[in-house]
Amino acid sequence: MGATATRDELLAEARRAWKAYVQSGTDEDYVAARAATTAAREAGISLDEIRGQ
Repeated sequence: MGATATRDELLAEARRAWKAYVQSGTDEDYVAARAATTAAREAGISLDEIRGQ
């Protein structure tokens, strides 16, 4: 995601990344999920939103 990513794009990427990690369990997917979550959190998105609650 670039600097121009919208809130919805960041949220979608964080959700997608965590889903991929849960399915694969690989270190690479974990690192990607953490990075996506960090970007989303820095944009003011809560963990509950990322979790889909």
